[in-house]
Amino acid sequence: MFGGEGAAGGLRAGFVLLVALGVVGSGLALAYERHWQGPWQLAPWVTLGIVLVATAALMVRPTGAMTWLARTVAALAIVSSAIGVWQHIDANYATGTAAEQDSHGHHDHSHGNETDASGPSMGDVMSGAAGHAPIPAALAIAPAGLALGLATIGLGGRRRPPES
Repeated sequence: MFGGEGAAGGLRAGFVLLVALGVVGSGLALAYERHWQGPWQLAPWVTLGIVLVATAALMVRPTGAMTWLARTVAALAIVSSAIGVWQHIDANYATGTAAEQDSHGHHDHSHGNETDASGPSMGDVMSGAAGHAPIPAALAIAPAGLALGLATIGLGGRRRPPES
């Protein structure tokens, strides 16, 4: 997969190294946060495992099918990361809203067409000032998926048509 390809092989090796670093780094961050308290918190672990298996399969057997598999897994890892960001934003917003209601000593009981403009700002939600779920941590899997996808460039290409 890496040998005999000159610069392309070296670049591919670098992308595979980035995948490995992304998986290890994300796994350590998840472990530090004890990110296994429920089904949604297990999702990134499953995603990292699938990325690792697809990367190993691609390294062992860089066929067209494995290239397709790796590209599919790369796309799914990026989508999984986006879902994680949404989950973290939602959790932070809910936590920030609950904390704000508790600090005011009452819950909002809006009637009719009144609107409640209170609640944490998006800046507070994104920075972690409201809530406890770090948004950058949810993004950590996306670069591993991107690197896996980039590691497949030039692999599993179409066969050249026979020369006439």
